[in-house]
Amino acid sequence: MKYLLLGGAGFIGKHLTKRLIDQGHSVAIVDNCSTSSPPVGDVTFFKENITQFEKLDYLIETSDVVYFLAGSVGVKYIVENPFLTLMNNIELAQKVVNSVSKHKKLIIFTSTSEVYGNGPFSETNSLEIGCPDNLRWSYASAKLTTEFMIASSGCPYRILRLFNVVGPGQLSDYGMVLPRFIQAAKNNQDIVVHGDGDQYRAFCHVNDALDMMQQIEKKENGIYNIGNNIPITILELAEIVKNIMNSNSKIIKKPLNEVYTKNSGDIHKRLPDLTKIKGVINYEIKYTIEDIVRDMK
Repeated sequence: MKYLLLGGAGFIGKHLTKRLIDQGHSVAIVDNCSTSSPPVGDVTFFKENITQFEKLDYLIETSDVVYFLAGSVGVKYIVENPFLTLMNNIELAQKVVNSVSKHKKLIIFTSTSEVYGNGPFSETNSLEIGCPDNLRWSYASAKLTTEFMIASSGCPYRILRLFNVVGPGQLSDYGMVLPRFIQAAKNNQDIVVHGDGDQYRAFCHVNDALDMMQQIEKKENGIYNIGNNIPITILELAEIVKNIMNSNSKIIKKPLNEVYTKNSGDIHKRLPDLTKIKGVINYEIKYTIEDIVRDMK
């Protein structure tokens, strides 16, 4: 099989690339590496801006499966650059979906749990992602618009709404909470919890996520939650990281309005409803949060 990974030099892309090569597939990657380093291994790599890349249509035409992983990343960047986030992600979607639709290729799009707003977090529920006055939702709006583009394009598709996928190689540079905690603990620096720390999340190891993604690839068109649904508070996460890392760091709390803009917002409880995906594939999560931290330390 010939796979094309758009944005394939990023965190998930690198793990997916290694897996596909190990499975004997051919992999081509297009990525401008603005938030990542070039991939290594037996891949065909184009360091290009996807929206301006003249060979993109040819690569899509000659591929069997297109993984659409590209887009603006990280809460910190998104909150600080809501307009650029919105415009970049919409421009990417227009370029990619037009070509995929023309050639009727299978597209697998990594969307986000942010499209649910404050929930509920089931694929069958209507979505309410908030008012434009809250600029946090520019990212979710662009992702949701891309979902509509793909679903209406006439091409085969899988839309994957990812919930806190983490693992080795994930950077702390863009505000991702777990790598940020681990980096601080490693250096015996303060582990800074944003807000009061009682926000609930569930973290999914990238290997678990990829197992689910590859099984869904062989199933029918649709939207699927990808993640782990075992909850943990952010304060509990900080304590687990500190203990496993045997760190001398202090855990401190910092009000959200001192971290981001007043329009950043937050979600108190974000846990995926996995009813749909468990009805389609037979999969049980392998990695606990302790396993994940040990794998990332």
